[in-house]
Amino acid sequence: MLPRRPPLRGLIALLLLAVPALRPAPVGAANLAGGVGPEAMPIGCSSAVGSTVSQGPRPRREVALTFDDGPKSRQTRPILSTLERLDATATFFVEGRHVAGNDALLRDMLASGSEIANHSYDHPKRPGLAELSTTDEAIQAATGFRPCLFRPPYGLIDPTVEAAARDERLEMILWDLDPGDDHGFGPRAIEAHAVHRAHPGAIILMHDGGRHPQTVTALAGIVEGLRARHFRLVTVTELLGGRFRYRERGASR
Repeated sequence: MLPRRPPLRGLIALLLLAVPALRPAPVGAANLAGGVGPEAMPIGCSSAVGSTVSQGPRPRREVALTFDDGPKSRQTRPILSTLERLDATATFFVEGRHVAGNDALLRDMLASGSEIANHSYDHPKRPGLAELSTTDEAIQAATGFRPCLFRPPYGLIDPTVEAAARDERLEMILWDLDPGDDHGFGPRAIEAHAVHRAHPGAIILMHDGGRHPQTVTALAGIVEGLRARHFRLVTVTELLGGRFRYRERGASR
């Protein structure tokens, strides 16, 4: 008698177990590379690839602080320290050219619950696919995390930018509240604009690149003022209904 052949379904299952690379991964999932205290759980990103968003849903009293043009350790580190001290999170739109030498800072962003997003490699007016993919790859090499969001420099969008974001599977994020930290305003004016003009779903634009000491000075008052108005501070992914969470290494699942 000829030996019975195993069912085809069983063979496929064995192959998938033997070759982990063949197993399908959830879209938008990411894991932090070794050496980081917290370890990433799967991160749910919006599936609206190539779409453009300037604010989140209105029903919930949630807002998202965002910072562009970093990381620059002189400003990004104190901004992150303030957020951690106040148990708040933000989304950092990173330029690829600033990733080298800031690996630990970027990992600390993720470890503290903040989000990293793409802001092109060197801030051209209309970045193409190479700019976006190079930045994503640099961030992933430094942290193990690949961004799901992209903010076009200057907020400029044209067919080239739209195509690049779509090909790189990035959702484009603009803003609807600019407190003016990039326009020469002082800390008190920045704080007042951010707090009093905030509304449910607001995406607030600020900067941690360049020379913006006023942003660092204003941040604690912004966080406290928003909370006094009963706003919850979340990442952009969370604002749009995705999930962004971490577990401590060694903690039970």
